[in-house]
Amino acid sequence: MKNLILLFAIFSLVACNKETNCRDKLPKQIIGTGEIVSNALVSRPLTTWAMSNYEHVIRTDSQNVFSLKVSFDNGNTYDSIDFNQYTLLGKYASEACRATFERNVTKDDSQKKYLYKITVHQCGLCDVLCESMNWVLVPKIPDDYDVSFSVETKKY
Repeated sequence: MKNLILLFAIFSLVACNKETNCRDKLPKQIIGTGEIVSNALVSRPLTTWAMSNYEHVIRTDSQNVFSLKVSFDNGNTYDSIDFNQYTLLGKYASEACRATFERNVTKDDSQKKYLYKITVHQCGLCDVLCESMNWVLVPKIPDDYDVSFSVETKKY
């Protein structure tokens, strides 16, 4: 029995040390590239079932059923989104334990298409859920353009 307890203690120390090392490999910030408006922070209401089970392309005030707002001053103030200038994209992604979410939106004018790709950088395994709706603001997407979404997970 003592050997079993000792073995468990050693395994726990090794597992915790490995998790600490992999946390150092995660990107330090949430990344947004491509067509994403880099200085825009979208408000973060409680994630609901209606949010998390759908991909969102919000082009008008009437589609903004979650009453999302945007900040251009690092979160000091939030204002209504001007949907004459912007489109709001959202896709739920989650992982266990520690994660950062890399976001990239590209457009292909020849195909009249936008691609919103989310890469989840994950570290460790535990009971804590790391989740994000991954709301991003992009310049106004024309109504005749399609938007597709993809989520990829990288584990460290």
